[in-house]
Amino acid sequence: MSSLRFALRQLVRQPAFTVISIMALALGIGANTAIFSVINAVLLRPLPYPEPDQLVLIRETSSTLPSGSVSYPNYLDWREGQRTFTDLALTRRESFNFSPVGSTGSPDRIGGARITFNFLSIMKVKPLMGRDLTEADDVPGAAPVMLISERLWKTKFGSSPKVLEQKVMLDGVAREIIGVLPDALRFPRMTEVWTPLADLRKDEGVIARGNHPGFSSVGRLKPGVSLTQAKADLNTIAVELERRYPDSNTTRRVQSELLLESAVGDYRHSLYLLLGSVVCVLLIACANVANLQLARAIARSKELAIRAALGASRWQLMRQMLTESLLLALMGALAGLLLAIWSLDAIVALSPARVPRFQETRIDIWVLFFTGLVAIGAGILVGIWPAWRISRSAALTAVLHEAGARGGSGGAARHRARSVLVITQVALAVVLLAGAGLTMKSFWRAQQEPLNFNPTNLLTVGMALPKARYPEDEKQIAFYQQLLDRIRTLPNVEAAAIGTNIPFDENEWDSDFHITGTPEIPPGQEPSAEMNVVSPDYFRVMGIPIIRGRAFGPEEVFGKGRSRSIIIDETLAHKYFPGTDPIGRQIDDNQTFDKNQPAATIVGLVARTRNESPGEDNVEALKFNQIYYSASQYASTDNMLIVRVKSGDPLALAGSIRREAQILDPDQPLGKVATMEQNIGSSLAARRLTMTLLGCFATLALLLASLGLYGVMALSVTQRTRELGIRMALGAARADVFRLVLGHGVTLVSIGVVAGLLGAVAASRAVSSLLYGVGALDLSALSIAIIALVAVALIACFLPARRATLVNPIEALRTE
Repeated sequence: MSSLRFALRQLVRQPAFTVISIMALALGIGANTAIFSVINAVLLRPLPYPEPDQLVLIRETSSTLPSGSVSYPNYLDWREGQRTFTDLALTRRESFNFSPVGSTGSPDRIGGARITFNFLSIMKVKPLMGRDLTEADDVPGAAPVMLISERLWKTKFGSSPKVLEQKVMLDGVAREIIGVLPDALRFPRMTEVWTPLADLRKDEGVIARGNHPGFSSVGRLKPGVSLTQAKADLNTIAVELERRYPDSNTTRRVQSELLLESAVGDYRHSLYLLLGSVVCVLLIACANVANLQLARAIARSKELAIRAALGASRWQLMRQMLTESLLLALMGALAGLLLAIWSLDAIVALSPARVPRFQETRIDIWVLFFTGLVAIGAGILVGIWPAWRISRSAALTAVLHEAGARGGSGGAARHRARSVLVITQVALAVVLLAGAGLTMKSFWRAQQEPLNFNPTNLLTVGMALPKARYPEDEKQIAFYQQLLDRIRTLPNVEAAAIGTNIPFDENEWDSDFHITGTPEIPPGQEPSAEMNVVSPDYFRVMGIPIIRGRAFGPEEVFGKGRSRSIIIDETLAHKYFPGTDPIGRQIDDNQTFDKNQPAATIVGLVARTRNESPGEDNVEALKFNQIYYSASQYASTDNMLIVRVKSGDPLALAGSIRREAQILDPDQPLGKVATMEQNIGSSLAARRLTMTLLGCFATLALLLASLGLYGVMALSVTQRTRELGIRMALGAARADVFRLVLGHGVTLVSIGVVAGLLGAVAASRAVSSLLYGVGALDLSALSIAIIALVAVALIACFLPARRATLVNPIEALRTE
């Protein structure tokens, strides 16, 4: 306790040193705390289910798709034949039109899921109240039932215990609520209601083995079974299914990964990269404070020498200095914790909204424990070198024999120690600046990648018609046509259209195709294209030019057995119709279960649009061709309404669109409402988060390294006052003194830059997988990083060098 009290008194007596040290450590420790809190929430915190490491997400792969949805018949065969899981369930994310029976309020569009009856037993989640689904609930013709989330129970039903057996209109079907599920159940993401597959089990689009209607499977590993064993088990079944059903299952295999990894695995690399960057910031801060500590210890060298002469051991002297360093680190950690708490809201706002675990970032006991460990480590790093250097017997003996000159240099060894710390700071700053430059340029390149459509002034509105209210294709087509006619008359509306699978709508619909009249392609080798269903004005609304042929128009009329028109993109035309005009050619229409459906005729050619963010592991990376069907000929319940406004904020139109939709159908809600630019921005959220944070950390590193360089140069000038005075007394010009001092600083910066470049080359491999359109050794990014550092470093060196020229030789010599 006496050491602690003495250390506290020492720090209070030197407030400038104490405040600067605490601020530097607060920046380093706070950055580490903030990033670790994100890593803890996203990567480390287990899923809130019993034995979460046994939960596995299962998808299908093919020769063209590394991860695709599951065929319902394949799932049934997996479930029957597998031996490594306790059971397998099937699930699919959906959105539902929701309104309680008898409610007078506006209907809502909420997130939901279709699940098989065994889903909750696999997740090992029990309802808060009510009951689970039974097998009898999950067969065609069963009474319609549903489960709701705890959140929905609180917000829509006021936590009423009478919620059970209440009826809710869900997509036009009155369903009975049989259970309330705890908020701990977060799979599938953004789900508020769960309904059984039930009637889907007889749906023509579900029971076809070659169809993959958006399902995923989830299973729980048996005790002692590894993920590798389970994957091999399912792939053995897949090989047998390929043998039995070659037309639909050739090349079809199973992709399986832990449920947590499937949700956050895409962000693991970037988060660990950010953790590495804040460790660099912390090391720079520690080097900065260590330099201050070393200078302070030199100033106290006589005090320490006298204490040693009076009997204090080297360990006692080191302990005293380490106590002061640890106390500084503790205060820095407390300040850093406040900085981390303050910064979390900004970090969460930058995070991908579609990954709920980012939104759960908070300071918990594990984050506090991590902060404590970092503080202890920082305290030791800050104090160990100065304590070891100054407490040596030889150094203390030399101090006692010195004449006590004010201008002593502190010894060449001490100069070298401080110089090494500065070089380390500069090198780490170069590494961070280079990494930040690369990610910024990559983000810019991703933003500049051509979209081939005009996203400005575009409003997108999700909408889905319940099949129960609109069972016929003609009714679906008529509703959307009437809605578009009404919206076009609204003030400030330039044009309106509908589309399915439009750019940046977070959906994906691909299908194989076959050019009419060409040889049959072996199973598993069929080319695939993204399928889109759009209204005639779609290309005008989106600003997509018609390269050849025409857009859809009044010629496209709905009718059973009629040939449908399609529009293809130029990549499909170049690949499959090289050197010929594709207009008038035909593609077999396989978007129907009618085997006698006439082939679809190509009537137009458009540019390929970019549908997702580039350079990521998504469907965009597969570069699928695109085929468009006319919404006048191909009915779809789920559509995205796209409206181009003449000027102003497109979101201001949302209320009018809602009113027009509910004039046509009072029970029809709107889904997600956003501008196209917001949708594009959301797709770049992960890149933006990495770029922004890495840029902030690089700026911190630059600031801290420059302050460290300035401190060392200023201290050097102070300690060399006598030497500089003698030089000028002997005739040295002030310009010579300026060059001498500045040259010392430039030498330190140059060595640090060279070391930093070597580190940047080594670290570039860690960044390369996150880059788009930028090489890991991009010269422009590295050059900008070096120029920025050198410019700031020269300013840090200039000020002490200028002060050195102001030394009065007479005053300097008089102090001796």
